[in-house]
Amino acid sequence: MRKIFLSIIVLLTAVSMSAKTTLINSEIDSLWRQTTISVKNGGQAPDVMTLLSAFHQALPTWVVGEVLEQQKKPVPGTKRNGTTLLFENNEEDELRILIDPKNGYACYESLTDVDQMSCCVWRRSNGHRIFAISLYEQHVMPQNLLCWYDYDPQTQTMKPERSPMDDYQKPFPLGEVSWTLPEKGTDFIINEYSPFYPTLRRIFIWDGMKHQFSKIQLEDFEYQEFGDGEWTKASGEGFKDVAFVDLDGKGYPLLCLRKAKESEDQERDDMLILAEFKGKMQTVAISDMFHRIRGFFHVKPEQDAPWTGKEVVAYTSDFMHISYYVVIKDGYIRYFVTESPLTDEDGEEIGWEPQIIGYGSKDESIHIIHASVADHVEVDPQWVPFEFYGQKE
Repeated sequence: MRKIFLSIIVLLTAVSMSAKTTLINSEIDSLWRQTTISVKNGGQAPDVMTLLSAFHQALPTWVVGEVLEQQKKPVPGTKRNGTTLLFENNEEDELRILIDPKNGYACYESLTDVDQMSCCVWRRSNGHRIFAISLYEQHVMPQNLLCWYDYDPQTQTMKPERSPMDDYQKPFPLGEVSWTLPEKGTDFIINEYSPFYPTLRRIFIWDGMKHQFSKIQLEDFEYQEFGDGEWTKASGEGFKDVAFVDLDGKGYPLLCLRKAKESEDQERDDMLILAEFKGKMQTVAISDMFHRIRGFFHVKPEQDAPWTGKEVVAYTSDFMHISYYVVIKDGYIRYFVTESPLTDEDGEEIGWEPQIIGYGSKDESIHIIHASVADHVEVDPQWVPFEFYGQKE
């Protein structure tokens, strides 16, 4: 009787496994690094669809199955150009299925389907291939998965290998990270989406065997000086270097941009420090021929004061003796305070007039200006070269 019972359990388990024909990302994530994949008829130069089919045989997914089915039996409306198949619709889901063996790329994209994918192939100088596949599941918490394999033509197998994402460290805790496989070309791109600055891309170029970090790109944007005046497009200002500073030490980055020095004798860097204010980028501090950064300070908490001690004040002055105080809290600009000299009829200075832009009150702004400050905040940006992308004509 016990043998019969155990036989039933084994049979039910086998039926359950056979009924489950596809895997989800969390399951693949636990398996792919330990899975060597045999590539049937791989030969010396398998194309992207041959490697994708082998991956699907070992780690089947619904979305890859859809792409392979499209290759076998293209749906009505598919456009063919040589070996390239492209299906696109303009309906609610905006479905796009591309199979492009010539450029070593395939993808399934949709606004409504839970599962999406893209994959590509790089040729290695030693005769091997790199096969990468990105699997995306749209949930309340999206699940992104990148699998990276080396194909060996001698053994006709794919073995797991480290990708650029394995060596990537997210610079700040808040924000999201994704990656882009090249539809054309060979660059691998890591995309950083932050609530504190425009989208940043880290570009990795192909050297024939692996990807090497090349440069940073920052999405173009407009900014305003101290909450007032005209808007300026950042890409038109000649900025060459980018850095991030964490003024309050909580992991909330402020964006820094710097221009190239015009001469070795230039006294100080031309630079901006920026942060968001009401969804737009605004200057926190400016250093150029008209402005001088005077310092950054923690506001000292005092009894019955309108500040908490968690604020940081950036202090800039200009050649017209106007002072700009920008109050930062948790990475965002809380308010701007501008203090201008008051003059009499003869042009003599007789006092100062504060003006406030932001969420605070006038009394609060005056308190900030005249507050005792705690320790000075040292700012030492670690500059790296960058370029803008997405510039508007």
